[in-house]
Amino acid sequence: MIKLCIDDKCPCESGRLLRECCLRAGGELRPAATVTRTPVPKTGIRNSGCYAGALADCSADISREHYVSHALLRRLSIEGRVTIDGFPWQNTRAVNCVPPATLTGKILCSRHNLALSPLDAASATLFRRIDELHHELSARNYENRFFLCNAHDIERWMLKTLCGAVVSGNAEIRTGESNWRPPLEWLQILIGEKPFRARCGLYFHSEVSDKPYIERGFKFISFSNKMGGVYGARISLNDERFVLAMSAPPEDLGETFIGNHAYRPQGLRFMVGSCEKVIHFGWDDGLPHQGATIGYQAVDIPAMLL
Repeated sequence: MIKLCIDDKCPCESGRLLRECCLRAGGELRPAATVTRTPVPKTGIRNSGCYAGALADCSADISREHYVSHALLRRLSIEGRVTIDGFPWQNTRAVNCVPPATLTGKILCSRHNLALSPLDAASATLFRRIDELHHELSARNYENRFFLCNAHDIERWMLKTLCGAVVSGNAEIRTGESNWRPPLEWLQILIGEKPFRARCGLYFHSEVSDKPYIERGFKFISFSNKMGGVYGARISLNDERFVLAMSAPPEDLGETFIGNHAYRPQGLRFMVGSCEKVIHFGWDDGLPHQGATIGYQAVDIPAMLL
C-alpha cells in the first residue's frame, strides 16, 4: 500500500505540500474543482451558433472548438496523427488515423470556449498520467506511484465532449432531432452551477485482469433513442473505458451493459504483482467509493503499442 506524508509534495502536482493543498479534514484527499463560470457581468447574449446559448451569457463571435481536447489528442497521437473509432463518418468497423485538427467544429462562442477550456486541461492531465504509467509498466519500471485529480472535472469534460460531438454532427444519435442542443440543466452542470443527478455521471469498466496489451487511441460512442433522447456516451482512451450516464441507470446494474462498471470509482489502480501505480479521484459527493483495479501481465505489454 502506498503511504503519503503530509510534508510530501501534493500528488496533484501543484508544487505545494500535501498539508497545504489537497488534504482535507479527516485525512480525505480532494483537490479543488476547476472553475468554469464565465466572468461577471452576464452578457445577456444568446448566440444561436453556441450550444451554451441557453445560458444567455455568450459573446457575439463563434470560435473553432476541439470537441475532444486538443492537448489530449496530441498526447494520443503518433507522428501527428491519432487513431479514432466510433464516429458516424467512418466506415463501419473502420479505424482511422487523422490529424487532431480534424476533430473540430464551430459550436461554442469564444466566451464559453474559454470558460470551459480548463476541463480540457484536466482531462489531458489525467490521461497524461495514465499514459506515463503505461510507459513505465512497458519499461518494467515497478516503482509505486500516486497521483491525485478531481474526478468531477473529468465527468464534466466527458459531458462537454458529448455535447460537442453531437452538436457538431460527429456523433450518431437516434432521437429524430436535426438540431439537437443540450438541455439547460446540462449547461448548468458544465459551468458548475448544478451537480449531476443521483447515479448519473462517471462509470468505469472495473476489475479488468491480466490485460495482454494496450490499444492506443480514442474511441467514442454516444447513447440515444427517441424516448430518452441523448443520455450518455462511452469514451475509451488508450483502452481505458469510461462511461458517462446522463440518465440514471437502475440501482441493480447486473442486467445492464454497465454491469461490470464501477460508479464514481475512488481511483484507478494499475497493478503488476506487488507494484501499485494509483490515480486517486477526489469526490465531493458524500458517497462511498470503491477503487477500480487494472491488472497487467508484466511480459505482455509491448512497448511498440505505447
